Amino acid sequence: MQTPQATDPAQLQAVVQRFQGGDRAGALSACRSLVEAAPQDGNSRYALALMLLQSGDLTGGVRELDTLLEGGDERADALASRGAARLRLGQLDGAASDLDAALRHNPQLPDAWLALASLYRNQADWDRCITVLRDAAQALPGHPGLASNLAGLLAQHGDAAEAVTLLEPALATDPQNKAVRYNLGTALHRLERFEEARDHLRKVVELDPDQAPAWHNLGNTLVDLGEVTDGFAAYDRSHALRRKIGVQRHGERGLTMTSRTKLEHDIEQLRYLRRRDILPPQYDETITAHEAALDALGTPEADTHMVPLPLAASPTLAPFYNRLVHRDPGAALDGPAVSPDFDGAAAEAMYRDHAPGIAWADGLLTPEALDALRRFCLESTIWYEFRYDNGYLGAFQEEGFSCPLILQIAEELRRAMPGVVGPHALRKTWGFKYDSRLSGIRMHADAAAINVNFWLTPDDANLDPDGGGLVVWDKEAPLDWDFARYNRDTPAVRAFLDEVGARPVTVPHRQNRAMLFNSDLFHETGALTFKPGYENRRINVTMLFGRRGDEQQA
Repeated sequence: MQTPQATDPAQLQAVVQRFQGGDRAGALSACRSLVEAAPQDGNSRYALALMLLQSGDLTGGVRELDTLLEGGDERADALASRGAARLRLGQLDGAASDLDAALRHNPQLPDAWLALASLYRNQADWDRCITVLRDAAQALPGHPGLASNLAGLLAQHGDAAEAVTLLEPALATDPQNKAVRYNLGTALHRLERFEEARDHLRKVVELDPDQAPAWHNLGNTLVDLGEVTDGFAAYDRSHALRRKIGVQRHGERGLTMTSRTKLEHDIEQLRYLRRRDILPPQYDETITAHEAALDALGTPEADTHMVPLPLAASPTLAPFYNRLVHRDPGAALDGPAVSPDFDGAAAEAMYRDHAPGIAWADGLLTPEALDALRRFCLESTIWYEFRYDNGYLGAFQEEGFSCPLILQIAEELRRAMPGVVGPHALRKTWGFKYDSRLSGIRMHADAAAINVNFWLTPDDANLDPDGGGLVVWDKEAPLDWDFARYNRDTPAVRAFLDEVGARPVTVPHRQNRAMLFNSDLFHETGALTFKPGYENRRINVTMLFGRRGDEQQA
């Protein structure tokens, strides 16, 4: 029987060095010749597969690995490489099967462990991800990459105290290690050791000013310390890095997914900015790219649900889609933002009289503040969040809804209502913008002490003067309910409200009307009947003050 021809190792090594030296096209051609000359040689075919994968040809690389493995060569390294490539291609079941098989053959493959952990991380299956990394650490004790990944995952989604015990010695050994310090700061934040977390995260951004997650977590920590102005400044640094035009962030759903309602809003907003000459004429091409993507959406599911951004539109659209194209400064006013005529004392009295805490009042903002905040919301391309089934869009303090005017309003609200709002620091603020053809936010409660909601859209846009506002039920969420239950489990909420005999309080939409209520009260958007058109979209602003369980009624 004839022995299969093998590739000369020296020839193969020379081709690999040629590839590593930068002549990728020449090396690929040479490696293909080696494979053609010795098709049964696993080493040359595996080298060709790796070159293709490293050149970005994932499909071609997987094809070569298929040929290698189907030929009976059950190489653990080939299985691991195919599993990692399938993961990048989104073939999750095949990726998991390959990586599991590779590690059964050879548990000493750190990249295979990390790829398998990444698969579960991408699915937000934190428990399985942690289990994989623990198994990896046992198979490869002392491996720095595996230990760091395990500690980082524990810091964010597992046992934060265990993470600290792993990370503190590592940082003592290498004080300049940004990843270790970042994970330690994150773990300390989860343990509510905020001052220590702040110090570590500040050091991270000193070492690496372009690390957006560190700025974001620093913002969270500062807000939790009550240093809201500095926290918002940190959020702004993170936001500018994450949403910069043209920066590619592979795998981030907000940049690779879309919906019909999201594209329709963004087209309306970009046209609005062009009409006012806020954007230059070259953005006409960007609008056309958005329109092409909208036309390419075929499935009805895309009307409100997230679907992949159409590939045909992606090259011209991707650099601008869901990015910080324009942000109005939202500057603080020289004069008051909360109107001197706003009767905060009357609102507080109403809040106390409507136990467990519901009140509303008109004329919250001065005309200058109302106009300025409405302009900020109409012009700023910060309406990034569109995961909601009802098609509305969200803008949050972590990504742009953090202008000085918002901070000014929050502080003046605390002074205007010192007994109810005053004892609590601002913790969260956001805006929602709605599609007039669809419904609003489902019933939920929020994780805070006090909610303040107010509406910015002119009254003549609302076709139902008795609706379009907010419905609040007069019974509090049980304190032993966790966030997922009181914020997202609508059937459980409705069953609870029926059981306790809760009654709804319906407050119609009015421009510049503020609603003040106990954050433990369940609430939902009233029925929406607004005129079509970008400037007629209902916009509400929400501010959350204090922590859940800290309600104070003066």
